[in-house]
Amino acid sequence: MVSAAFFVAAFASGPIIAQTSSVFVTGLNEPRKIIYAPVQRYFLVSEAGIPSIPNSGRISIITNDGERHTLIDGLPSGITPPDNSVSGPSALWIQGNRLYIAIGNGNSVLAGPAPGSEVPNPNPNSPIFSSILELRLPNFGFRHNRAEYNIDLADHARLANGETLTLRTLGFPRATLRMVANFPDFVPSPRPDVPNNVRPSNPFGLVLHSDSLYVVDAARNNLQSVSLENGAISTVFTYPARPNPNAPMGPPFIDAVPDSLRLYGNKLLVTFLTGFPFPAGVADVRQYDMESGEESQLIGGLRSAIDSLPVSDGGLCATIYTLEFSTNMVVPNTPGRLQRFNSPVGPPTLISDTLVTPTSMARHPSSGDLLVTERVGGRITRISNIQTLANE
Repeated sequence: MVSAAFFVAAFASGPIIAQTSSVFVTGLNEPRKIIYAPVQRYFLVSEAGIPSIPNSGRISIITNDGERHTLIDGLPSGITPPDNSVSGPSALWIQGNRLYIAIGNGNSVLAGPAPGSEVPNPNPNSPIFSSILELRLPNFGFRHNRAEYNIDLADHARLANGETLTLRTLGFPRATLRMVANFPDFVPSPRPDVPNNVRPSNPFGLVLHSDSLYVVDAARNNLQSVSLENGAISTVFTYPARPNPNAPMGPPFIDAVPDSLRLYGNKLLVTFLTGFPFPAGVADVRQYDMESGEESQLIGGLRSAIDSLPVSDGGLCATIYTLEFSTNMVVPNTPGRLQRFNSPVGPPTLISDTLVTPTSMARHPSSGDLLVTERVGGRITRISNIQTLANE
């Protein structure tokens, strides 16, 4: 474990506490999301894969002392336009021993003949891109250092055909894997210059509530629900394009790009990256009330928001952490920003501005430390001694 170094004075009703960050885990393959599994008492990380190796998507177990173990390998992955990044496993949700895995759009589309255009790929790496899988783990005797499952392209085809796979490894109790939802890889989006232009599906945020999975699609800019009873898919809300305040630099409107979901009471918190040219102050955290259907802004004035995390003190008060992928998306690898809001209207407290391409965060329930995945470097940074409530 390598310690790094920023110190911020955090004030509570007591002495000053030194806030620290350290590299907690390395060796991840394009990490996307991290969650805590309360029953198993470890963390799970989705990894989009290795750019040069098709279908190298992976889910890893991260122990409390920073060890990494593979849970399942061989998941769909592929290179996606426009930046030729790798796309594969993304959002995660665990309920008991059922792990739900969102699979991104992979290489289901290719860059089109005109700038910003995309066309169908006749030979994608996998038939199950843009889907939700359910991995049902053993109910007993689950040892993280022995539970490595692997699937291959033939298994992808079986899943696409509606089969449930039985997975075994080293005599370990079996797990099962099935497809819960298969979104269209893309939908038509014709342009005058590219008649066969399409818009891919890219599920990137996931929440289970009651008997439905809620999914945000970062490419189609919508919130969908998937019934676990019958598999029915419904569009709950579509996020409109936003005026570009920097026009005419860039297009007059930019995509919303919802990229994360959090459950807070009866509301879904959604973060927005926004599209090119990624103007400052346009990204935000919005809330969707699942009872009333009302949708509104919760926290505004952000830039390239990639995740949010509400932390409650057991009452109505909540601290909300916001994570931004970068403070300047036009300059590659400009560090992002982690902030804490004790009130949605601010002012926020800066936690870190040194995280490089952060993608997700999770909170350790006993220590209160935050674990943040970073795409560049394939690592997790642990941020300790954070004051979580509003008594600064």
